[in-house]
Amino acid sequence: MNGKTKTYEAMFLLEAGNSDFQAASEPVRNILARNGAETLSLRPWDDRRLAFEVDGHKRGLYILSYFKVDPAKIAEIEHDCRLNERILRTLVLHRERLKDDEINALTPAMAAQHRAPEAPAAGAAPSPASVAPAAAPGAPTPAQAAAPGAPTPAQATAPGAPTPAQATAPEAPTPAQATAPEAPTPAGNSAAVDDKPQA
Repeated sequence: MNGKTKTYEAMFLLEAGNSDFQAASEPVRNILARNGAETLSLRPWDDRRLAFEVDGHKRGLYILSYFKVDPAKIAEIEHDCRLNERILRTLVLHRERLKDDEINALTPAMAAQHRAPEAPAAGAAPSPASVAPAAAPGAPTPAQAAAPGAPTPAQATAPGAPTPAQATAPEAPTPAQATAPEAPTPAGNSAAVDDKPQA
């Protein structure tokens, strides 16, 4: 390789279904090596369902790669990728001033592996959170228990539930009662008081 190499970032879309990343990424490794690229990073981005079928495939494995190569070789790399049946799509971008933390950043596939819960080892003691009894529905939290008159979670979320101030206030009409017309009396007269003196 001569001294005029540049750094590139590439995303390769390959056929999904191979759980062995080394075997799945072999076409990409071969193409980069054949064209004299110095691979800085080659990692799985994600294995996901595609928005639309690509060459009859509904799922694909995305591979993110950073490499250094002579700029004249980029056209050959892209051509080799188009000829390879296992590589469905390729995007190669020139990257200037690329930092090591960008090259080594977690990909979604790596982040998912870190988030996956690990099963406890056989004979291991359960964690305190797994043996703590669940709180009864509507039971106050410790903070609510310390505050007198605070509503329980069930009261706070129940529609029409009185607030602590309403619970101690004299009966006030509900919004529906305040705007409803007065009901007629059994004689059919209005319950309203007539200000006119009767003769």
